[in-house]
Amino acid sequence: MKKIFKYFFLSIFSLIALALVLIPDDPAWVDCSNEKDLYRYVYEGWKVDNVLKNGDITYTDSGQKLYYGGEEPQIYLSKDDNIKVLNFGWRCYYLEGAELNYEKTF
Repeated sequence: MKKIFKYFFLSIFSLIALALVLIPDDPAWVDCSNEKDLYRYVYEGWKVDNVLKNGDITYTDSGQKLYYGGEEPQIYLSKDDNIKVLNFGWRCYYLEGAELNYEKTF
């Protein structure tokens, strides 16, 4: 009886491991920015304007109050009329991506 349970659990474990290898990654998630990206932009002359951490308060263009709820920081950089937002973490949703690019309007 012990051998049956042993082989049963071994086969279940093998099936799970095989499924993890063969199932493709979810395309809705992409790699986030990392420290190398931040250092590269700063070296290229980008200035760090703001660092949002979990619980920080921000405001939209229309003045609506927002709470940043990400586990990892979000770093705002600027250079001339351009704004870059670096998203950190281990996975970023594809709509946001590793970085967001904006242009200042006056």
